[in-house]
Amino acid sequence: MLKRIITIMALLCVAVIAVKAQEVKKPRMYVEYFTEADGVEEANSDKVRQAVMAALNKTKRFELVDQDAEYSMKKEEERRTDEKAMSDEKSRTQTITAAGHDYILGGNVLACSVKSEQKDGKTMYSCVLNYSVTVTEVATSTTVASATFDHSPSGIGGTVGKLLDLSDSKDKAIASAVNMIASDIENFLIKEFPLESTIVPMDYEVKKDKLVKCYINLGSDHGVKKGDYFSVLAPSVRAGRTTYSEIGKMKVEEVVDGTMSQCKVVQGDKKIFTAMEAFQALDEAAQKQQPLKVKATIAPLFSL
Repeated sequence: MLKRIITIMALLCVAVIAVKAQEVKKPRMYVEYFTEADGVEEANSDKVRQAVMAALNKTKRFELVDQDAEYSMKKEEERRTDEKAMSDEKSRTQTITAAGHDYILGGNVLACSVKSEQKDGKTMYSCVLNYSVTVTEVATSTTVASATFDHSPSGIGGTVGKLLDLSDSKDKAIASAVNMIASDIENFLIKEFPLESTIVPMDYEVKKDKLVKCYINLGSDHGVKKGDYFSVLAPSVRAGRTTYSEIGKMKVEEVVDGTMSQCKVVQGDKKIFTAMEAFQALDEAAQKQQPLKVKATIAPLFSL
């Protein structure tokens, strides 16, 4: 009996270790306090920062560390209040590196103003929101991504049709503008930190020499969700080098589990089928060197 119990416990330990080994390691991102331009209230700046963090958390792409949340970072904040340390960025980077962070995200709220207008005899409010985010790689101390989002009548950023949502109170107007941050950050990550993986070369659906559906090696552990779009990239060998080019697009129909999703081809079905046929004709070594790849892309304005 004891031997059997020991065997069962050993098997459970092996299972736990196997699961741990399959877990997706997420890079750690340290989120600094946002700065604000003259005229922007600190409370509104904090609302923008909290919304950015919520959007990042939703993508499941990073392990976030709030500047408020970590004791060592609080010590860092205290150190920075010393006049001599304010310009000591090297020492600051060393402190953050020692805490195990891969990236630092900073932000600046450039504008968050509420305007009023009369409509049907009522005073209505709209919020003009303009902010920027910057991501720095800790190991190299270099800026790896940055963007400015301008939700205003003359701005090019933001959600179409929501630049001037009218609300019956100032607080609601600000909340309406802040709600647009989720799509801002999602698209920012797709552009600057796109998910990349491969197509599963089995159990795909073909009709009349067109690839209809297939699986990709990305799932909920990577933040993939139903409705996400991916570009399909096919390899070609030139002068001994393998290069990739886009041949189509697909849309996630079902997130199967943590590491796999089923997709429907929405563009380039014939080309993707041809590429899959060419892949299947390769030997095992060549298949490892020249897989069919997928790369996250922003959903079209009018989704298919």
